[in-house]
Amino acid sequence: MLLRRIEHDRWAQVEPEEDTGDDEVVQIDACPVCNGAWFDAGELDLLAGEATDLEHALDPTSHPSKRGCPRGCSVMREHDLPGVIRTPVDHCHTCKGIWLDGHERHKLAKSTTREGQQDVKQRMARRGAIWAAQLLVQLPVEVENPVHTTPWVVISIVTALLSCFALQLLGIVDLGNCAPGLGDLPSGAMFGDLADGATFADLCFAPVAGSLKHQWGRLGFGAIGEGSWYTLTTHWLLHGGWAHLLGNCYFLYIFGDNVETLFGRRRFVLFFLGAALIGGFAEVLLTQNTVSPIIGASGGIAGVMAAYLWCFPRNKLFQVVLFVQLKLPVWVYLFVWVGFQAVMGLFETSDAGVAWFSHLFGFAFGAAVTPLILRMRRREIAKTVRTPALAL
Repeated sequence: MLLRRIEHDRWAQVEPEEDTGDDEVVQIDACPVCNGAWFDAGELDLLAGEATDLEHALDPTSHPSKRGCPRGCSVMREHDLPGVIRTPVDHCHTCKGIWLDGHERHKLAKSTTREGQQDVKQRMARRGAIWAAQLLVQLPVEVENPVHTTPWVVISIVTALLSCFALQLLGIVDLGNCAPGLGDLPSGAMFGDLADGATFADLCFAPVAGSLKHQWGRLGFGAIGEGSWYTLTTHWLLHGGWAHLLGNCYFLYIFGDNVETLFGRRRFVLFFLGAALIGGFAEVLLTQNTVSPIIGASGGIAGVMAAYLWCFPRNKLFQVVLFVQLKLPVWVYLFVWVGFQAVMGLFETSDAGVAWFSHLFGFAFGAAVTPLILRMRRREIAKTVRTPALAL
């Protein structure tokens, strides 16, 4: 097992993984986070086929790399691999090993292996099917960033959202309970009323901005215990319709699986809930719509999107614009997305039906907290290292 510092400014364990060459199985060291791989001398040619002779095809001209050899030899050098892939690869002149980032590894497999060359038609057919689906739903599709573990937290959150929406459809959870009543308290029941005989079906689960502000003005800090401010912790479970629900579940899954794998399950749960809470709080303070319940998990999902951008800025998404399928870097897509949220929030009216400020501040929370979590993860992994990487 190796440990190396990768370009996202975090440490990652590089663990053994088997890959198949023309005639034999080769064990390489692969990073489960970025899908990059370390090839000892000769391993790359075994996988690509000795006739390819990739290691000797490296351009003799080289430039200093920012990365050290995972085996601790020295700072590696960047070499071009003309006619194979466009981006340079990292080569250690001491042990002759080669490091390929995840996207480099994928491109190399496509251009040098029989399987990669044979499935071009399949990839084009798949892309055509994606394009047709995107024409209908106008949602982005992640090009390639697979995870090698099951994202149980993401699956659990999606299950919770679907279950709560089912309760809404059955009338067990009623947004009508959140309408302002006497003293700007919900017309339905609050959690404290359960001891007085209120039922679950009577409870209010979503905040109304105007009510919460009036409660605060009347009770001060007492509103936290006596009012309905607790709904900031539950509003993300509810949705306004199938499109709202399924759209949120989709974005959570395509961005959340990679972030959960990187953060770890416990941190991902706290991170998601923190973004949802901050997003909901910001919406209460800033929205022009002070009479409608604030619902939806998009504040938490926006935080996850910010984490994805921080961790995987080079990944790409398919997006259809005017019938043309574009392959956009995730930073371009999310830059446009954030700009759109800001403009819509700036011109929001009193009948707004989208929580623009929840999106913006959930994203801001994610952007601020992600580097702190990565630093903690880096320290944790560094304590378990067996072969220390070169200190850069």
